[in-house]
Amino acid sequence: MKNEINEVSQELKNHIEKNIFPKYSKYYSHGMIHINNVINNMMMLADYYNLDKNMAYTIASYHDLGLKISRENHEYESGKILENDLEIKKYFNDEDIKVMKEAIEDHRGSRKERPRNIYGECMSDSDRDFDIKLLAKRQIATSIKNLPEINDFDKHFENCYKYICKRINSNGNFNIWTNNPVLAQKRDDFQKNYLDTEYAKSIYKAEWNKISKDGTMEKIINYYEDY
Repeated sequence: MKNEINEVSQELKNHIEKNIFPKYSKYYSHGMIHINNVINNMMMLADYYNLDKNMAYTIASYHDLGLKISRENHEYESGKILENDLEIKKYFNDEDIKVMKEAIEDHRGSRKERPRNIYGECMSDSDRDFDIKLLAKRQIATSIKNLPEINDFDKHFENCYKYICKRINSNGNFNIWTNNPVLAQKRDDFQKNYLDTEYAKSIYKAEWNKISKDGTMEKIINYYEDY
């Protein structure tokens, strides 16, 4: 199996691994499990569309950094962090940085307008969790962090489920911007399971029970910094 990450500049990877990835150490829903999944998706799409691998890797690596600053506007804060990183200017020209910033700004799954460039389309699709167990883990944590006053699982699940279902387009499918067959199949498989509400709720309930017992819920509220 091809590993597209091997095509990324080693010097650039060193910078990101040393100076960017540690910034996610106090992120839970958007920690390195999520970031690595996004990177893998992004590199697959970059290969499919013959995009610049260094740019693709960088976009995926920086896209959630702004969550510590603002949940609501994190995509714009993340774009600013990229734009203001002097080290990045060693590897990319101003136009490249502009394209990458736009891609980061346009990455949210709830976005209704098509991203401004192909990197943004790939980034937005790469950020989608077409894995119901991983989505449950991330969504429940985000709901708890943002709504700590709610102690009832059913209310958290309702909040999570409604949020994700807003991403269903006029054709009745979870929206994706790209036409990569591997990602489209993941979407279709996920959709079949997720739209079975009782099945989806059972997965979320299992995650709720787990983090309630092992101390993770308390850490989500009091330690982790992403919203």
